[in-house]
Amino acid sequence: MGVTRTSVLDGLERRATWRSAALALAVAVPSNLALAGYVLPALQARRPEAMDGDFLVMIDLEPLRSVDEIYRIYDLYTPDILDLVRLLYALDFAMPLALAVLLFCLIGALLRALGVKGRGRALLVLPFVSVTFDFVENALSLLLLDRYQSGEVLPTLARAATLATTLKFVALSAVGVTVVALLGRGIVVAARRRLGRRGGA
Repeated sequence: MGVTRTSVLDGLERRATWRSAALALAVAVPSNLALAGYVLPALQARRPEAMDGDFLVMIDLEPLRSVDEIYRIYDLYTPDILDLVRLLYALDFAMPLALAVLLFCLIGALLRALGVKGRGRALLVLPFVSVTFDFVENALSLLLLDRYQSGEVLPTLARAATLATTLKFVALSAVGVTVVALLGRGIVVAARRRLGRRGGA
């Protein structure tokens, strides 16, 4: 039997569980501890000029950067912090994936609570759309950084990286709107049920 959209959505729905959420937290918590407890303090100590407040200046924190802006950021990454920058990017693969799984589980719980079936379950895919753009952005950022250290400037790839960043923010916004809409619908349904019980009493 071939794979169909329904079978894919059924599989996703079965995996949108609290167990999956717990596994995501098991990744997110130590990753954030490593970031806050070691990586960022070490970057601050070695290269405060590369920091914006308490966080590293990165190309993926703002959409639609120009090529010049991207390479000005890479100029901040001196050889003595490259190992820490790469470690931060490694964590930046793990943490968005954990967040995507958590949002996926939240959306799944809301859809089940609202009794949504059929095509509406396609909303489960949204968190993984955003994390896909995040992964593309990170991979391109690392590639651009490594090539820049070798003296190569790749403007086309830099534009692709900032496009991936922009699409990531668009997808994250769509996820946020989806969660708020489902929560709002859940509140309305719960209120109607309560009023219905009072009316029948």
